[in-house]
Amino acid sequence: MAVLRTGGWAMALVAPLMLAMTARADDALPPARYELRQDMPTTGSHMLRRIAQASLVPLNRTYGQLTVEERRVLRSQYESMPEGDDPPFPVDGLAPLYEAIAKIHQQLLVRGTLSMHADVDADGKVTAVSVYKSPDPALTRAAANVLMLTKFKPAVCGGVPCKMAFPLRVNLTVDL
Repeated sequence: MAVLRTGGWAMALVAPLMLAMTARADDALPPARYELRQDMPTTGSHMLRRIAQASLVPLNRTYGQLTVEERRVLRSQYESMPEGDDPPFPVDGLAPLYEAIAKIHQQLLVRGTLSMHADVDADGKVTAVSVYKSPDPALTRAAANVLMLTKFKPAVCGGVPCKMAFPLRVNLTVDL
């Protein structure tokens, strides 16, 4: 799970690719965890705050920059994805998507779970967004717009680009 933080609020993002995986007894090391820090320090401190932490997949990498193991972790979150097939993935990586949702959350400061998925066609365009749960209608509209405007690397099924859903689950919290 990734936790997004800016100032006095926090947003936890959980996409299927970011869910914690249980380590097997024969695993030598626990899975790597990645974080994303803000670009500029806030007033009063030169230390960069963590925006996202505890992700099993690097937030600032494109799909092509992920290692074989990171891609395996990503694929393992999809039901029945054969070896050689790939899920859809934001062209610029996860960071821009999560940063946009974090900015929306900073304005609304709502608490709850946002659960949605984007239907990504064989060209990498989002054709529809389905919302399963949301704490606020304004958040729903804004997050759906962000997903609709995000360009994706299309999924690959049997060696050819195909349509597939990209799930996104965001747990929103506010720390005072």
